[in-house]
Amino acid sequence: MRLRRRSSEASAPGKVVLFGEHFVVYDSPAILAAIDRRVHAKVRISRGKEITISSVHKLAGSARAESLNMQKIPDSKLILEPLVECAKAVLLERGYKIGLNIELSSYFPVGIGLGSSAACCVAITAAVDSLFHEPIRKWICTKATESERRIHHNSSGADCSICTYGGIMYFTKKNGLKRIRAKKDLPLALLNTKERHSTGELVSSVKSYRESNYPAFKVLAGFSKIISKEALNAIKRSDYLRLGGLMNQNQTLLQEIGVSTKKIQRLIDLCLKKGAWGAKLTGAGGGGCVISIFPPNKHSTFFSRIENNLKKYEPFPLKIDYDGVLIH
Repeated sequence: MRLRRRSSEASAPGKVVLFGEHFVVYDSPAILAAIDRRVHAKVRISRGKEITISSVHKLAGSARAESLNMQKIPDSKLILEPLVECAKAVLLERGYKIGLNIELSSYFPVGIGLGSSAACCVAITAAVDSLFHEPIRKWICTKATESERRIHHNSSGADCSICTYGGIMYFTKKNGLKRIRAKKDLPLALLNTKERHSTGELVSSVKSYRESNYPAFKVLAGFSKIISKEALNAIKRSDYLRLGGLMNQNQTLLQEIGVSTKKIQRLIDLCLKKGAWGAKLTGAGGGGCVISIFPPNKHSTFFSRIENNLKKYEPFPLKIDYDGVLIH
């Protein structure tokens, strides 16, 4: 396959998990939504044979053959190595051995449960592949998921799917994604607990919980499945009051498996006190973000309440991204 350009840029949206996180790993459904905050990957062909990667988060590294040299911070290898592998996997597939310079920029913080690793994998895969031809989304999603599993070994594939296709989707490991056609945009807001977490450690802790308490976990997974199915219908009907109640139920399940924190629960309680219909953690838990749904006709009132009282937690309204991965 011939090169058609020497540089390219692609972007992919972040995501929130509305329902079913953790349980989706064990074949229960989840509902995810892409958000209007993006990761951009700029790729340029270089003269050498190295793949270099850098980001606005002060991570940098380079790779030649199987070696990977890191600068800036000690933990950067855990983050950047799989991203370098994204680029290498595309080059291998296209039959090229060339050097690349990759620059990443993110319009949302990393490590807070908004799918930054998946968005990076999708954007890099798309940008590198577009050097050769117009990328195909299904292929991008497959290759990006393979790379993301170097970061999160038990990834269900849901994050890369939503970052690739955008919108709102109902996802199971067995059947993949199913788009949800919402009549109206969801009235959502996000708060950042400022607590950093390790997705891998949290996934492992849930796995240990499941192994030690399998009967209880099976019951909770059954409830999670019911909640996700009811939420699917509520989104289709634009029944946001019902959706809020289901979010509160989902949060109770996440507390039971030990991925919530006191700070998460405090922020949830404050959102509910300020008028939200429902609130829960989103993503792996252990910190990260809290998502809430509020009366659509009281958007400005609700948001001004949490903005004035919870400003240090960086509240912002969420809009659903329906574009998915884009080539620029």
